[in-house]
Amino acid sequence: MSNFNFYNFLEQQGYEKETIRKADGTTFCTNYQKELDENIWNSLTVHADKTITGASPKSGLVFKQRPQPASAEDAANLLKLIEEVPDEREDD
Repeated sequence: MSNFNFYNFLEQQGYEKETIRKADGTTFCTNYQKELDENIWNSLTVHADKTITGASPKSGLVFKQRPQPASAEDAANLLKLIEEVPDEREDD
């Protein structure tokens, strides 16, 4: 049995956590975000069923409701997918 804690891993990697609650106070989901570059953030959502959805500023939605990784190596590979920053920033 693995002692890997995905939530601690995210916080160790610099992710900020925000819990989103329903009106009755129960957790709807938990969002984790990391500022990858100035004002450029990614997003990882942990759903109530413990699956995860991730989005990067470069690729948009990268994966949806997939099982959480069971090891630090798997988690690091997953985060690489959502930590991609666009090659060029458009200044509008």
